[in-house]
Amino acid sequence: MSKDRNTDESGLTRRTFLECSGVAAAGIVALRAPSQTPKTFVERIQDPEIRAGVEAAISKNLLPAAVEDAYPGFFNISADGGAYGDSATWPGLDSWQMAGAYLLLGKTRLVLDYFDFVRASQRKDGNVPFAIFKGSTHGDGGYLAGLRNPEDVYTYTPPKREGLPASSQEAREWIGLFVHWQPKAESLSTLGPVCYVLTGAEIFDATRDGDWLKKQLSSLEAAAKYLAGRTSANGLVAHSGFYVELPPRRGWDGVAQCYVVHAWRELARLFQAAGDSAGSERWTALADKLAHAFVAAFWREDHFAEYVHEEHGLVDLHGLSDTNWAAVAFGLANEQQLAKLWPLLSNDKGFWWGGMPTLPETKPFAFEKWELNEEVPMNPPPFVDVASMGRVWHLEALACRRLGASERLLESTRLVCRAAKDGFWRERYAPQTDGTTLPVRAEKYCEYPAVLVRVVAGNPDVFCKKS
Repeated sequence: MSKDRNTDESGLTRRTFLECSGVAAAGIVALRAPSQTPKTFVERIQDPEIRAGVEAAISKNLLPAAVEDAYPGFFNISADGGAYGDSATWPGLDSWQMAGAYLLLGKTRLVLDYFDFVRASQRKDGNVPFAIFKGSTHGDGGYLAGLRNPEDVYTYTPPKREGLPASSQEAREWIGLFVHWQPKAESLSTLGPVCYVLTGAEIFDATRDGDWLKKQLSSLEAAAKYLAGRTSANGLVAHSGFYVELPPRRGWDGVAQCYVVHAWRELARLFQAAGDSAGSERWTALADKLAHAFVAAFWREDHFAEYVHEEHGLVDLHGLSDTNWAAVAFGLANEQQLAKLWPLLSNDKGFWWGGMPTLPETKPFAFEKWELNEEVPMNPPPFVDVASMGRVWHLEALACRRLGASERLLESTRLVCRAAKDGFWRERYAPQTDGTTLPVRAEKYCEYPAVLVRVVAGNPDVFCKKS
């Protein structure tokens, strides 16, 4: 259970938007202590369109979402709690993306408390759920069919925090969702543990708290060991999708391989920071082994394929895919491969379908019937995730940062800012056959705002005036 910490919100002025100090080997911006507040950071953004977008992302989306009424550290994934709300937490992807943005906004205590809540949900096998609901929630035969109640119910006793709603101070029962409603594809099955490790790494980068890190290492390693236990005979980590479920990538998703490599390398870096060279070497070796297996299975002369289907083999049917952005972002593509791949990526207009970054596949209408979701009672729309999403743009932005593609990074950021209506973004931007996109799904969704803050704050040399 969580322990109280004497961590205050003064980080808003002393830790805020962290200055970039270079690009780490994994393709992620390394961060160091800041010298400015969020307000002064926003004022330093050169492009007025981007400045307005970042201001809206912060003031209209991320800050209002941090209500902390369910427990200290709780935030909704939509600005007004209107979508996916009811005190639900999403440790797989959405909450990790937002947690990183909150760290950049100086809300360190919020993220530390969020991390403690998620850690309490971790199972003995090391797995972390991709969603957490009230303990009274039961499987419904539909999207929540994978809930195991009471097996995965746990009680969380929150730390005492002054100034928060009384409801946040209550000990409550919660339940984690570990099993997807598509049991064959097992979509989203790597999301929770990967994002948990990455959240831990970002907290350490923001705080440089060695004592905190040493207390969390066993839990972070347990999540990484769970992922390692999913390694198949082909050397890849099963199963489908790091963030794709409609349609699923049944078998071995390319983005998932890249993210697991990145998570293991981040864990190796944390072990090194904690003075454990043996642990660092152990996870570096596992990451390198998976990276080698990924390249051997996915590389195709001048690009990476999308995923490996368990029956149909290597799938490369939908043009260029986000697997390529991930391979570049996390350093899995070597120099010779980059020389062939980058011109293809940067010149393919399909990623910005309708002017909205970034689509997972550049040929979004080329799916085969055998790729669609399993037959289930609720008859879900089959192509929800064939849409421009913040999570894909995040990978593109990291790839651009790694290769110094500043002009592309600037232009994609402008396009994202233009997509905001009244300062809010939708969950998806679905491609249409006439070349446009249609804003769909949840309104006031915080994914694009969170990634926008990450992109701009993580690249001050690109976006900000010289101080």
